Amino acid sequence: MRGKTHCTIGILASIQASIIFKVPISLFSLMISAIFSLLPDLDEPNSIVSDFFFKKNISKFIYKIIIYTTNIAIFFISIKINNNFYFSSIITFIAIFVIESKLTHNLLRKVFLSLIFILLATCLYFVKIPIYFIIFCLMLATFPWMKHRSFSHSMFSIIIIYFLLKQIELLTNISNLSFFGTISYASHMFLGDIFTKQGVPLFYPISDKKISLGFLRVGSFFSNLLEIVFVIVLVICIIYSIIKI
Repeated sequence: MRGKTHCTIGILASIQASIIFKVPISLFSLMISAIFSLLPDLDEPNSIVSDFFFKKNISKFIYKIIIYTTNIAIFFISIKINNNFYFSSIITFIAIFVIESKLTHNLLRKVFLSLIFILLATCLYFVKIPIYFIIFCLMLATFPWMKHRSFSHSMFSIIIIYFLLKQIELLTNISNLSFFGTISYASHMFLGDIFTKQGVPLFYPISDKKISLGFLRVGSFFSNLLEIVFVIVLVICIIYSIIKI
């Protein structure tokens, strides 16, 4: 499913869960739900959540700067060593070909996304923030390097997210952080990607078999239409639950 649909479903799922389990919900809880409904897609470098942390136009600009700077440096180093313009030009051309084939825009985004979370974890460590915050940041730093729809889309990631959020909740006294964070994170799989043709590997890493309960192809007209219908159904369910109270 598309990122905006995941976000909407995560918020609606949290509202429905708060009604069913009689858990108070606030604007902050809705913000948590929106964020955690998108976190599983950190393993996709071009996702909405990735773009939130590291804008695509900025990463493309940095990519161009790195490529151009590296090429210029190679040329001047080469001409400094052999003092032959034509030979240096050939060396630079080969270097450009090799570097651009290896250093892709997506790879650069993965590197910088990971560095953002590692830097955050480092800052938290030096200001002596409890270890669970640091572990959570380091866990997110690994997501960009995972194969899309692997560990971040599994039951084990949901369990780990709940455990870390529960510890953070106990340390900070943020009410129901683990409840809304876990509900919205799980909604990404159970109310979203599991209905796509690709499915999700719920039992990864024990098994990488992807479970699918649908046939949706993300981005297609039919899939986009069904996403809207599904959101409307969730809204109706919430209205019905409120009326029944």
